[in-house]
Amino acid sequence: MSLGQNLYRKALIYLFVALFLMNTSDANADVETDIDARRFLSNYCITLVNEIEKSYQKQLDALEKNKMIEFTKVSKYIYGVSDLYDNLDCSIYINK
Repeated sequence: MSLGQNLYRKALIYLFVALFLMNTSDANADVETDIDARRFLSNYCITLVNEIEKSYQKQLDALEKNKMIEFTKVSKYIYGVSDLYDNLDCSIYINK
């Protein structure tokens, strides 16, 4: 496994842990209807977008301080979150 793949997997693991900790009250909720599922996925997708925005700001800070290794790490993390967003097809949950 290459270093890039390892960082990508770690980023996704950290993302899932962060999302779980941020949404612990939702973790105990039962999704029983289509409306519940759409509401959950909509909130989840918005959380992903917020995570991308926060990471983008970290990326800009790293670039401003000429910390290219940090910039690259954050770029890979953003790529992982964006990939998750795309795989879930979040645009349908946010736009409706």
